[in-house]
Amino acid sequence: MHRYLFSFALFCIAGNAVASVHENSVNITFPDKVATLTFSEKKEFPKKELGVNIRYLGSGPVVGSIYIYNSGLSQIPTGVGSPIIHQHFIQVINEVKQLATTGQVKAVNLAGGSTISNFKGCGPQFMWRAYELDMGDKVLSSYTYLTGLNNNFVKLRLSHLKGDTQGKRELEQFVEELRKLLGNCKD
Repeated sequence: MHRYLFSFALFCIAGNAVASVHENSVNITFPDKVATLTFSEKKEFPKKELGVNIRYLGSGPVVGSIYIYNSGLSQIPTGVGSPIIHQHFIQVINEVKQLATTGQVKAVNLAGGSTISNFKGCGPQFMWRAYELDMGDKVLSSYTYLTGLNNNFVKLRLSHLKGDTQGKRELEQFVEELRKLLGNCKD
């Protein structure tokens, strides 16, 4: 009887732990933590071409969202060198610009231009752009990253409170560790 109670107690403890989540479309298991951010949820969108959103949270608030989708395309090149990736990135940034006109945010302030990352070591490069989202009661520093992987777009939407240098560092670490995960890197 004690053995059954012990097994039940272990089951309850394990049931409360945050587990990793596997995404078949890119054949990657996302862990319960990436850098200092903790897995929050995986949302599957109703249409297959819209894919999934895997969300990580930190304090501050710090948010790292990973979108994996194919937009109905059968061929999406890996990396950032393809015109398909560049065209889709323009579309993604245009969607960010529309947030204010649709009333989802008070204002969008785009910072600088788009660029391609120059990360060292293993893992994919990304196209990315920084911007600020004025929510009315707070301003977020936000970043959108995009790359191609296994015939999917991998888009990152990252945010922290404007001026939160710790949040910015946490997101930089999140991107570095996520690159290693996406690249199947062996430290």
